[in-house]
Amino acid sequence: MWCELGLHHAEFWLVSLREYDLITRARIRAKDAEFSAFRVLNQELGILMQYAFHDPKKMPDFTKARGGKTKAGRDKKRELAQLRAGLMSMHFQSKKGR
Repeated sequence: MWCELGLHHAEFWLVSLREYDLITRARIRAKDAEFSAFRVLNQELGILMQYAFHDPKKMPDFTKARGGKTKAGRDKKRELAQLRAGLMSMHFQSKKGR
């Protein structure tokens, strides 16, 4: 995990618990989104296979864009506060070593 983020194992102790929590939660959300996308693709493949075997003339056209779920609104103030806190934490940590 640390190599993917560009962090060396010696830098582990420089990461705050809050930063570690943000990194971990982001990776979990990314994996959940990936699994959700795989489920949708598998379901669409199953539908296409069903039509291909039983009634190819009525096969649905997935090339047309369909309206999907709307994404939940983002709390931009909270996200900005998290970003600011993370950047300030990195700033203060860099000042400690000098």
